[in-house]
Amino acid sequence: MSLDRVLDALASRLSGELEGTQVSDVAPATAADLPCVVLSLSDVEQALAGIGRIPRGTQTGSLAVTATVDLANPVLDLGSGERLGLLSADRKTLTLPHGAVVRADGTTDLPFAAGDISANDGAAFTLVTANPTGRQFTVDPVEGTLQFGSKLAATGNLRVGYNIGQWDTAVTRAQGTLAVDISAAGADQVRALARSVATSAALNSQGIRVKPSGWPPVTPATLADNTGARTQRLLFRVDAEVEDSVLTSSGGVIVQVDVTGSLTAAVPGAEPEALEPMTVTKER
Repeated sequence: MSLDRVLDALASRLSGELEGTQVSDVAPATAADLPCVVLSLSDVEQALAGIGRIPRGTQTGSLAVTATVDLANPVLDLGSGERLGLLSADRKTLTLPHGAVVRADGTTDLPFAAGDISANDGAAFTLVTANPTGRQFTVDPVEGTLQFGSKLAATGNLRVGYNIGQWDTAVTRAQGTLAVDISAAGADQVRALARSVATSAALNSQGIRVKPSGWPPVTPATLADNTGARTQRLLFRVDAEVEDSVLTSSGGVIVQVDVTGSLTAAVPGAEPEALEPMTVTKER
């Protein structure tokens, strides 16, 4: 997990409460940048709290994803030397990398609308319900395929947008020090902003929790064109849980693994029993 996930979430929430004040991770350079609140993280430790059902369960509904297919090499690398072709021999049928798809509302009922699925190679293709021609296409949500009216180009990229109906969730926990640098044209404005930040409900919401750990004094800000600007750094201990979608289900690419071995009976002295060769199907 990148720490910008935590900073961007905090910046977005604080911006909604501090009207007229820029909140970001960019320090002010000139007086024109004031007033501003700058966020930074340090001494961060990250721990994986869970993936899939531990402790987050598999999610269902509608998750928007995008994929870019290299038309000159339309294959999916499965790792370990395995590759899956995404485009049919006549270059008219595309297999979506994540398989089965749903509409934006989570259903699979036809017809799909333009807001449910899209295809674009520099110009948008038009979704139709049947018998596509030219730059038209249809969707088979169960098979997870798109049928185009004419063959796709031999080069370039095809960008497709669609929704999957099932996915897992990884939860990463990050703990560290949050520094909030508040800068403004004068000391009084800095002091007022500092108190607004310190009492802001936005700091403790949606999986992010903070505790104050330091309140240094207001000091002169270092700006080339304004010697009267002032700044103050508030310090907090932050504990954040950030969720990331893991696209390993709902039509994840299917591979087969051959399994052989033997089964040892629980009865002492019994001979091992050979297992019949079998194929286990799993999602990648």
